[in-house]
Order: sequence, then C-alpha cells, then structure tokens
Amino acid sequence: MALEGTLKDFSLADIFQLIGLQRKTGVLTLRSPEDVVTISFLEGKVVGADSLNKRLEDRLGQVLLKTAVVSQTELEAALRTQMETLERLGHILLRHSVISRDDLRRSLEKQILQIIFRVFRWQNGDYHFSQETSVDYDAELVAPMSAESILMEGARMLDEWPIIEKRIPHRGIVFVPTPAARKVEVAPEEDLAEELELDLETVEAAAPSGAGRLRITSLEGDILALVDGVNSVDDIVRRSAHGEFETCKALYALLTRSLLRQATRDEISRAAQSAIPDIPTSADGAPRIPWLLLALVPVLAFSLLIARRNPLNPILGPSQKLIPSAATAVSWARMFGLWEIVQGRALLAGTFPDTLAELVHERYVDQRLLSDPWKRPYRFVVRDQMVLLAGSGWDGAPEPNLMLSVRLGNSADDREPGQGVSLVTP
Repeated sequence: MALEGTLKDFSLADIFQLIGLQRKTGVLTLRSPEDVVTISFLEGKVVGADSLNKRLEDRLGQVLLKTAVVSQTELEAALRTQMETLERLGHILLRHSVISRDDLRRSLEKQILQIIFRVFRWQNGDYHFSQETSVDYDAELVAPMSAESILMEGARMLDEWPIIEKRIPHRGIVFVPTPAARKVEVAPEEDLAEELELDLETVEAAAPSGAGRLRITSLEGDILALVDGVNSVDDIVRRSAHGEFETCKALYALLTRSLLRQATRDEISRAAQSAIPDIPTSADGAPRIPWLLLALVPVLAFSLLIARRNPLNPILGPSQKLIPSAATAVSWARMFGLWEIVQGRALLAGTFPDTLAELVHERYVDQRLLSDPWKRPYRFVVRDQMVLLAGSGWDGAPEPNLMLSVRLGNSADDREPGQGVSLVTP
C-alpha cells in the first residue's frame, strides 16, 4: 500500500487511524518546510521515530540527562566512546552498567513520543507511507506502542494547545514567581485526583483565595523550581524533565493560579546578574589566565578594524551621516569582540554557551563586557536554528546595527537536498 498526500487533505490523526486499524508495517515519512520526520510501524504499532533536524530535547542523551538517569560526566564519557566505536549510545551505557534496561526503555519511549507529538501540531506538509514486510528496530529495548493510544493523547494535546498559547504566546517570555508561590505545597497525586481531571478552562477556579496553602502537583512543583526570572519558556522546556506539552501546561496552570507573572526588563537584568557564579581560581588561589582570549586578541583587533559595520572604519564603515554616537560605537565594538569569543568558544567546546555568563565563568571575558556603555546587559539567545547577540541604542530602543546572528545548519543551504532519514536507535 502506498499512501501519500498533504496534511491539509488527510490529517495525521486520520493517517494513524488507518495504519493502526489495518495493522500495516512500514515507514511513514512526513515533510514540512522546517523538518522531516519518520515514524516506523510494525503491524499497526509504533516502534520508532526520528527527526532530520532533531531538537536538543529530543536526543536520547538529553532525555536521559534531564530525567536524572545519567549524570553529565557519565553522558560525556559515553559520547566520547560512541565517537570512537560508533556504537549505539544506549548500548554503551548498558555495557558500562550506567543505566538499566528499564531506564533505557522508558527514555526511548519518551524520545519517540516527543517527536511524534510535535508533528501533531504541524499545519502543513506532505506525507508518504511506504509499506514494508519488516522494519529495523531494536526489539529488545523498544516496546511497540498502540497507534490508537498515541492518537488519543495527540488529539487531547491539539485541543489544549490553543488554550495554553493564549497565556504563553511565544517561547521567549520570561516569568517570575509571585509572593503567592511561597505558600504552595506539593500534594500527593492521589489527593489531587479530582483537580487533575479538570480541563484547562476550569483551572482558574483553583486560584489562591489568600488563606491557607495552595496545593500543586509534583510536576507543577518541578516547573515552578525552574522559574527564576532568567530562564525563558524555551529554556524551561529544554531543562525540564517532562515533555514540552506537560511543561507548558504546568506553566499555564501556575499562571492562571497567579503563582507566576511576566518579568519586567529590570527584573530580568537583576536576576541575570545574581545568577552569574563566582569566578573560580586555581589551587594556589591565583586567577587562571584566559589563554583563548589572549590567542584571539590579534584576530579580534584586525577583524574589528576592517569590519564593514564598524562605525569607526573609515573605508568600509557607514557614511558620515550614519555614524552613531561614540558610545554606540563602543557598544558595537564590545559586541563584536564578544561575538568572536562566542564563536571561538563554540569551535573549541563544540557547542555555544547557554548564556554569556558562562564566558565569565570560563575566564574568557570580564563581566563588565557583558553590558553596554549604559549598563544594560546584551541580549544573547541560543535557539535550535539560530544564535543571536543584540544590543540597544542610547535610548534603550532596539538598534538594527547592534545585532549579530548566525543560523545553525538547518537551512536548505546547509544540507544536501533529499537527505535520507534513519530510524531512531538507542
């Protein structure tokens, strides 16, 4: 059976229902402008899923790390072994007795479901189901999952996402706890059975009355602990041990109960300053020398001199009419230096820092360089497809010339057209 078309004509729910009812075996490929996802079926049950542009939270190592099944040190050691042997990550962790088979099974199931549930939200795209006599998957570690049960959960999420997005319109919002959040207590799930059966539109009925302590679920307690006035919604989703939907639903519940509110710019700035850790010193008490920074100084100086957008560059810089104030020029030069250090650190460490504070912690820059001449912190954002460093003008308004960004290899120019997609493996 060859089944193909567009998601506008035939929804993913209809596709799942058809494959499940007819107990088909094969691979369903879904394509959208943003991603390509494959879902493997064995006799109508899901046994695997993978994404071409796999998000960080969808990777098996991150699933294991966020659920505290492995430590950062154990994961890094396993990844180094994987690079040398090309062995599956899950098998490496099992062989070294870092995790149990049950832990790996649960993590693989969560990884598969995270990828599938995100596809349920696609508004457009096309699909193709290729029927096969068998599919390649690890039968020892992956238990086939009913397409009907996944379909029911996916339909519930589709109904509730629009309600959540009314309070959380985008993932860049930063929240802070309200004073009422200090009075909450995490109650056993069985004590909250009736409250957990309420849909999202009735959550507001459980808002705090001002007397006594408000009871919240353990999941909501986990998410509340991640709200610190610095982490955006996207940061919280990446750090949460729960799925994207469960995390955002918990944030919605906390918002409707007035336990959270959106942070102001000043609150974000103060929280970011207080979150910067103390700079470590060497064993003898002397500060460590930032060798990377010293090596980059000549490169930074030359790049700064010839940069096209540098207002101090008399050859390639803007015309006299567009030269900003001296303070703006200083801010741009500071940002340019930070940007070069961020890129250099990414080349050495293999990843971009989550925050600029990491550069201070690692002795690449001085903390004073993280703010513009008006003492406003630079905005640094790391997303799945982009890294952005932005500053403001003298009046605090966004300044187009004070913005540096790079896309992370997810555009059409960064990959070969028609690149294949493999099934998820441990």
